[in-house]
Amino acid sequence: MSTHFVIVGNGAAGYRAAKALRRADPDAQVSVFSDERYPFYLRRQLGDYLAGSLSLEEVIFQSRNAYRRERIDLFLMTHIAGLDPKAHEVTFASGPSVRYDRLLLATGTRAVLPPIPGRDLAGVARFDTLTEASEIRASLTAVHRAVILREGVVGLCLAESLLARGVRVTQLMPGDRFWPDVLDEATSQRVETILEEAGVSLVRHAAARAIVGSGGRCAAVEMDEGRRVMADLVACGCRRRPAADVARRAGIEAARGIRVDGAFRTSARDVWAAGDVAEPVEGPGAAAGGPFCWQRAWTQGALAAASMIDRPAEPTPEAVRVRTDCFGHDLAVIGEGHLPAGGDVDAQIQRAPRDVLRRLVYRNDRLVGAVVLGTGETVHELNSLVAEQAPRSRVTDTLAPPAGVEPGDRVPTTFACHCPICAAEVVVHRGTPVGATVRCHPCNTDLVVCWDGRRGWLEIAPP
Repeated sequence: MSTHFVIVGNGAAGYRAAKALRRADPDAQVSVFSDERYPFYLRRQLGDYLAGSLSLEEVIFQSRNAYRRERIDLFLMTHIAGLDPKAHEVTFASGPSVRYDRLLLATGTRAVLPPIPGRDLAGVARFDTLTEASEIRASLTAVHRAVILREGVVGLCLAESLLARGVRVTQLMPGDRFWPDVLDEATSQRVETILEEAGVSLVRHAAARAIVGSGGRCAAVEMDEGRRVMADLVACGCRRRPAADVARRAGIEAARGIRVDGAFRTSARDVWAAGDVAEPVEGPGAAAGGPFCWQRAWTQGALAAASMIDRPAEPTPEAVRVRTDCFGHDLAVIGEGHLPAGGDVDAQIQRAPRDVLRRLVYRNDRLVGAVVLGTGETVHELNSLVAEQAPRSRVTDTLAPPAGVEPGDRVPTTFACHCPICAAEVVVHRGTPVGATVRCHPCNTDLVVCWDGRRGWLEIAPP
């Protein structure tokens, strides 16, 4: 009798797991349930979609027909009401239930609006899904001023997209600098400069106490001191919470997210969790409260699938907390890269041409964090070094440019950038010949390695 794999969630982790399970077990039944309207799409492209540079069809990565061809049963707009691990059943809000042999919870996160009056007004957005992005995009003809509450990856994406559509953007910051719980002071100041030069108005020490409406729609954000900032659109810029409520109600162990072991097994038999909803109990990803990462979810989907079919999978050391784009500047926060210097913590800031900033954080002479702004170069290597807490001497040797390598010959440093087709991260290792072809595995596209002596990038290989 074939195994029935049920996956709840069709984001990066769920989609990757479904594909891996189908490849590994051609006879299995693979069912994916999602409360979204659309098949799998790349969330990191929602900003380009909102800005108008991508169409809806271009954002959707996998059509429903593609699921059918691979014999993956996809159920959209299906809300999960409950889970019974003992009976191996998932119950839907519409009434029926489905039995599973093995279950993967890949429900991701949800944006959380601050608990203030007016958050239910029209024009108050979360920018969580493609449906919500479509709603915002359709409303932009009537939007001239937008306010983003608090800082984060979503806020950065929204600010750039809205500015591209001619909307005036105001970013509210509760403290005196941008994203202090994730960025160190130097990086924070540099990001503020980038935002202000792009046209974003930053308001410091601004805690929103209410969203003021007019005719059922948001009209302004009122701050603690009574000052108001006019707004046709109000968006949540950062707060996210793992969507773990179904697991909690079923008695599965959860803290901030669903607790999982090194093989992504939960406390319930035959139930796994992966992606942003999962909270490892040990290892580099175990620290609660970190931001959420598309690349990490993608990797965990494959690892969880291997575990579900009882195959060993070597976890990839993963310490990246944030990987995003800030108005054309690559930004990566790895491990405890935000820690201030002092006591047993030493921080080195390295500035390079092209506005590149790199901050290395050592504790007791071992690398525990890093921040890279302005380039994707060295992020891949730093991720491994931070995950291993490498000694300072090895960090220095690893990051040193190789001797005898000419810029026009081979790539002198490992760098990572996004595929121009699907936006997945592609790593090019030091020593790769310039002009070589590498493959983006998510979209199966051949890409040419380019290097101009200062930076690396990828271009689509000619047919």
